[in-house]
Amino acid sequence: MQEEMKMINEVETPVLAGHLLYYEVYKLSADKPWMVFVHGAGGSIKTWQKQVSFFKDKFNLLVVDLRDHGESKDVPEGENQFGFDTISDDVIQVMDELKIQEAHFIGVSMGSIIIRHIEQLQPNRVSSVVLAGGIFKMSKKIKLLAFIAKSLTRILPFQTLYRMFALVLLPRNNHAASRRVFIREAQKLQAKEARKWLGLIGKLNTTLAQMFNEKIHAPCLVVMGGQDHVFLQPAKDYVARYNEVFLEIIDRCGHVCNIESPKEFNIRCLDFINSMEQRTLKHT
Repeated sequence: MQEEMKMINEVETPVLAGHLLYYEVYKLSADKPWMVFVHGAGGSIKTWQKQVSFFKDKFNLLVVDLRDHGESKDVPEGENQFGFDTISDDVIQVMDELKIQEAHFIGVSMGSIIIRHIEQLQPNRVSSVVLAGGIFKMSKKIKLLAFIAKSLTRILPFQTLYRMFALVLLPRNNHAASRRVFIREAQKLQAKEARKWLGLIGKLNTTLAQMFNEKIHAPCLVVMGGQDHVFLQPAKDYVARYNEVFLEIIDRCGHVCNIESPKEFNIRCLDFINSMEQRTLKHT
């Protein structure tokens, strides 16, 4: 027990030469389940600060900066074809390097799409899924905004365009904290990398149709803010179609519910994951 408690605050923060991602590991012991956190476009590891402080004494944690974000490296243009498969493979490579065979995944916003792709590629690696502010369908509002952003990307700085996105997605005063975090972290993206990620938004219609036209195979909890005026209804529609996909709505909360209401978000995630762990124990 002493050894286990000593490891609670042990953090490894390497950048591996074999691939691109910067990551942090919080490891309790070999027999503890793993949780993997995946941020959204323009975010970083710092998106998950309040989740790391809550979960690090309960699970082994892997928190990654996706390529081009935070402390992770960019990729020279033309070196790799860029898409959700590439981004998902990056995360899988880190898991392989750390010998993480299986994990609970928690993602926010566009991170929900990356987790869904990982689950399609390697379903046996995914114990359960929590999608915060999950993206299941593009609204007309977001399609229009993405078109405008893509048209202006060579004229206006990416940071200006990202502020536009942030204000549309998170318009209320109580969304200010999450707006600040995402706008601040987005400053780290270079213009070339930002254009790549904006290009992904233009392909989201096709991507979402491919990924969410059937049930997520792993047990799944969708946590949405009651004030998420863009993505809440598509999330409700998706959950209504499938068993073992559950919906929790946090009142007075916008799109980035893990930052705006961290205590409620963390408790709902913990209850769900613990129930999945108990179910696994009963079947072993």
